[in-house]
Amino acid sequence: MGGNSVTVIGGGIAGMSTAVFLFREGFDVTVLEATHKIGGRAYSFHDEETGITFDNGQHILAGWYDNTFEFLSAIGKKPRLRSNPNLEVYFREPGGGHYEFKARGDNPFIAVAKGFLDYHPLTLKDKYHLLSLRELIELDIAERLLKGRNLDWLLEHLKQTDNLKKYFWEPFVYAVFNTSPKYVDASIFLNVLVKAFEKYGNLSLIIPDETLESLFIEPFLQYAEKRLTIRTSIKAGRFVINEKTITELELENGEKIVSDIYVSAVPFHNFPDLFSEKDYEGNFNAPQQFEPASIVSVFVVPEKMPEGFSDRFYHGMIGLLDTKSHWLFFKKDYICAVISAPEYTVEGYDNFGNEDICDIVVSEIRESFPEFRDVKFKRVKYFREKRATFLPTVDSGLNRPDTECRIDNLFIAGDWTNTGLPATIESAVTSGKKCAEHIKRKFESYE
Repeated sequence: MGGNSVTVIGGGIAGMSTAVFLFREGFDVTVLEATHKIGGRAYSFHDEETGITFDNGQHILAGWYDNTFEFLSAIGKKPRLRSNPNLEVYFREPGGGHYEFKARGDNPFIAVAKGFLDYHPLTLKDKYHLLSLRELIELDIAERLLKGRNLDWLLEHLKQTDNLKKYFWEPFVYAVFNTSPKYVDASIFLNVLVKAFEKYGNLSLIIPDETLESLFIEPFLQYAEKRLTIRTSIKAGRFVINEKTITELELENGEKIVSDIYVSAVPFHNFPDLFSEKDYEGNFNAPQQFEPASIVSVFVVPEKMPEGFSDRFYHGMIGLLDTKSHWLFFKKDYICAVISAPEYTVEGYDNFGNEDICDIVVSEIRESFPEFRDVKFKRVKYFREKRATFLPTVDSGLNRPDTECRIDNLFIAGDWTNTGLPATIESAVTSGKKCAEHIKRKFESYE
């Protein structure tokens, strides 16, 4: 290799983080984005009717998102976050039943144990069976035990009761994996569990107190202004490959891009389009088959928040039980109801129209929160991100590609790559950091 130029295809979180970590290592980086904006699936939009800027869906961070916080620090962003160093979650169910889980203490295991002792929906039998979790995390055989198993199997194996599943595991899985336990690879679940219990503070679920635009996009663009080359509305065509090396990238407008190194940071469903059929089949063992999963957000804007309501729910996040909505996020001026992978988790979802879903969400808010029964809602807006994530099944785990592949100067980033994590912001950023590390090592080997 004669230089250190890198072309990153895709300007979502994976592409942004790849570019930042590569620049930090001294590489000359160009980012190509097919749409008119940077950010991929993390973006905000302005609603003219209410004057409110909504995110395309409520994103939460976790205390164990080390690479995400490193990325934010690198671009000079100090985020405004609502967080507790320990896990703290509130639940509601129709009829006004309410429960509170609070982990307490510096040792993660002891903190969670204390939280469960005081968590009223659980019986003594439930709490006893939770002891098996520590065993699982500490067992050397855990990885072998879980190979090829889904989370439903694991919860049964650990004798987790129906009560435990309803009041803790299912809401937790919806929040982290965007689907129900039967679609989750048990090995990925264990990876997340290990990270969560690794150190004090990792257990927390963190809600940004600002839009995705101001948290990620604006500071990245400011950072990139004098450091990176960003080209939007530039759609990649195909790689030209000669003897396992990309010689150029053809763009759809006819332009040809020549770099020392190329990084694909496009979503899984766009990845095969970067290759001719022959090149794709010759360099990748299996087709990248993933089941996309959507996230539905319903934005509910009340004429006025109930007196003192915001003070009580300052944390902004409440799990709903026995409802089609999974989580509610309370903002200053509106409520965001989230339904994770409704095509898999809501029976008969395909028969519902957008207005039906909005009516259901409004009804569930009123039934679960007596404070809202007489409150008028001046705006209810439905939004669906169709390919928000993919199902983290056992089969998908077999198909997730590594950072390096058979093509010598191509590296792969994206939340769908082999990061060992579900399709989260942390997975996307981790993939970008891995790309930078692999490229640095490979580039040094050529010198």
